[in-house]
Amino acid sequence: MIDQDPNKVLQDFAQQVAGEFPELRDLLDQAKNGSITDEDALRGMSEVLMSNPGLARRFQQISMAALAPLRPEDAAQPLDHGGLVMHRKTGLPRLNPLVEAGLIERAQYDGDIPELRTGPMPSSVKPAVSVDTNVRNPVALGRMLGQASDEMAAKVAAKEPERLNLVADAALLDMVEGTGTALAKRASRDLVLNGKSDLADAPEYRRGHLPAPVKVTRPSGSLLLSLSPEESRQGAWQFLSTTQGRRSAIQGITELVGVKLRSEGFDVSTRPFDPGTSHPVLAAHEWKVGIDGPGAVQSAFNLIDVAATAIAKGLTRRSGERRGHVILEVVAMNTVDIRSVGWAGRILGVDPALGVTL
Repeated sequence: MIDQDPNKVLQDFAQQVAGEFPELRDLLDQAKNGSITDEDALRGMSEVLMSNPGLARRFQQISMAALAPLRPEDAAQPLDHGGLVMHRKTGLPRLNPLVEAGLIERAQYDGDIPELRTGPMPSSVKPAVSVDTNVRNPVALGRMLGQASDEMAAKVAAKEPERLNLVADAALLDMVEGTGTALAKRASRDLVLNGKSDLADAPEYRRGHLPAPVKVTRPSGSLLLSLSPEESRQGAWQFLSTTQGRRSAIQGITELVGVKLRSEGFDVSTRPFDPGTSHPVLAAHEWKVGIDGPGAVQSAFNLIDVAATAIAKGLTRRSGERRGHVILEVVAMNTVDIRSVGWAGRILGVDPALGVTL
């Protein structure tokens, strides 16, 4: 239980930093008097600490002791018993390094990860949003993803003044008064809004939520023909390399796999992937491709059709002589950590004797 005034604790910590770290004092003073931006101050402090490991260790030790009164009593306990996501060997609980590395890997491709973000979206980051389409042309899909991101960015920007007004609300200002610097004040106010994404964010793109796929205009054939080879390659790369791109291809792949399975004698129903299904899995097959950079992508090579054909053939082969009514599910495989991504499909049996309905 926190029984000390957070404002007083933060103010004392800021004063202690200014007194014991002359390397950081000037940056804090400049941020406080407005001669540099908060972002520049934070960037400068990070650079100073990163360039001096000894200083960074001392700063961590002092911050751990000074901010201990703000730490919940159960902070010493791991948030998951196996330490698979969070662990704490020393200091505050932190992400398992493997999980952290995985998030960094994904972010470098996707830009944003809204469903895992708790704060506001950085201004330098583009929204990561899927598109609702059955388009199977990789270049067209990449262009649509770019359009969807731009349109969502406009909605996020339109909501930003309202978010800033919430952050600057008088009650919140009183709550964080005296925290030392504008940077600390703003950080504290943003923390207050973490659980209020319905107020702080655009409804279509909220922190802590996976955004729904959006509909955008399909690029015309003449537009696609007018693209340079580099533009076409970038569009195909945008589709293949991002989680939102691979997710957007699921509908088109599912449709084509269904057509091919029906031609093999299956009675196919389709639905989104359900990891908790009670239906028996009759067959499963995956298709992956390496992602070694934009230069490795051939825009004329239709990855979506190739993936769908491979999955359909694999499911047919693995199902043997079994035919009849099946449920088809397709899911994206987002293993960017091994630079290999793709899609997997499976067919589930439907037993009429069990009274199973779709």
